[in-house]
Amino acid sequence: MGPNLRNSFWSRMGLTDTDHDVCVSAVRELYPECTVDEFADQGYCSFTLSVSPPLSSSGSSGAYIVQLRPAQHALDGDVAEAARRTYGALAPRMRRLECSELPGGLRAVEMERLAGTPLAKVEVGGGSWERQVRLVESFARLVARGWSAAVAFTDTWRCSRADTPTEGLWLEEHCTGKVGRVILLKLRKLAMELPDEALRARVRDTIARLLDIEDYPVVLNHGDMIPSNILVDEETWAVSGLVDWAEAEMLPFGTCLYGLEYLLGGFEPMFSVDRTRTEPLWRYRQGSDFLRGRFWQTLKEERPKIEESIEELQCMRDVGVLLWFGYAWDEGAIDRVVNETDDAHETACLRAFLDVG
Repeated sequence: MGPNLRNSFWSRMGLTDTDHDVCVSAVRELYPECTVDEFADQGYCSFTLSVSPPLSSSGSSGAYIVQLRPAQHALDGDVAEAARRTYGALAPRMRRLECSELPGGLRAVEMERLAGTPLAKVEVGGGSWERQVRLVESFARLVARGWSAAVAFTDTWRCSRADTPTEGLWLEEHCTGKVGRVILLKLRKLAMELPDEALRARVRDTIARLLDIEDYPVVLNHGDMIPSNILVDEETWAVSGLVDWAEAEMLPFGTCLYGLEYLLGGFEPMFSVDRTRTEPLWRYRQGSDFLRGRFWQTLKEERPKIEESIEELQCMRDVGVLLWFGYAWDEGAIDRVVNETDDAHETACLRAFLDVG
């Protein structure tokens, strides 16, 4: 992130440096015995503070993160509880703070500080092969936790809907969040507006596969499975946690599998045809095919019943790729289909992740 990100957050919220000082002071009043510092790396939709206990305190208990968020990007308490139930200690405990009135309608949330380093700060390609394998296997185990939380619902759904036409019905009834309630609408828009016919054809195929599914597990998906939100153990590279659950919602199991691609490759610059500017190129690292296979093998070892729904899971993986990279993030308004000029990174991801040249 650039050095002016802090100022960008406050200006985006229509607030000032004075408002920043008021907010930091309000948090410090809640933790008079602790050290409260600003994070060096700030997110786009939140302002984050680290709350550390006195040095005399034993252990790491009492270490927190406090985030200030506008209402439109607030963390939902029910989602926080569901994340903890589904993913256990890999999701932080969270609670809303009763601060003195904060400017701009900002809300403060306290989160348990999880151990680990953001994957975004790890040079995955430069690590040992053993670490890369462990990273992929532990990510598979993380994903598998969601299946366990969804199985009971799926069994009930099969019984209750066995004789009822179900084309897309299970989506409408159980995916009711910001993204979930418009999955088909968003996919159909992509099928008309993505920048080339190969991508549009892939969307049409995905829609057809999706509508053929009569029932499928729905589970809490993280919603922003990117390297800065995935924590790993600095020594072993095992996944140690997931942070920033603001975009999480109930979606088909596997919608978040675009996150696997970040473990297997990354962007490299390449010259455009006229050699006057560079365009992003996603390149998979050596050994990525083996690691991808190891992910799927581990996932099925953890939850053998996944084998029965592997085609549906592959479809949901593609749905997730299309929804997360087919739409641009325009100040939080995720309704514009990406194009080659303004969204080169997103279109590069679409082509690479969907294997559409």
